[in-house]
Amino acid sequence: MDAETIVMESGVVLPKLTNPTGDLGHGFQTGNLLFISYKGPHSTTGKVGQNISVEDAYEYSREIGLYLLSAIQHDLGSLNNVARVVKVIGLVNSDPSFINHPKVIEGCSDLFDEIFGETEKDSRIAVGVSSLPDNMPVEIEAVFEVRTPCKIAS
Repeated sequence: MDAETIVMESGVVLPKLTNPTGDLGHGFQTGNLLFISYKGPHSTTGKVGQNISVEDAYEYSREIGLYLLSAIQHDLGSLNNVARVVKVIGLVNSDPSFINHPKVIEGCSDLFDEIFGETEKDSRIAVGVSSLPDNMPVEIEAVFEVRTPCKIAS
């Protein structure tokens, strides 16, 4: 089953994208690689391990994954243009004593596995940081291989 059908049949609702700030876009494509980043969730602030639980941070990570999927749809026209997830880079705004960063970023990775399949696992980095812009708990960038290089939609 293709990615668009999986999204439709699973009941996953992709959020509406907000306009990027400054001179940043949602994504950048070079050759057959698409780089997408999202800073969020904007509705929540704080540090994982202090005022945010691992479970809540996992859900925030999954929410960011939904925005990343929306950006792919916007930029490529369809999720079906993704050949595979190459890499997920997750930054976790966390207490210095917090050590479970991969569990947080699994929220996004698990979503991608559901949509694109687990045939080949992506490379993933989960890093704890002392702060993120606007005190966001999680920030994620992902790299995707696209089936054919195409112009990013405007």
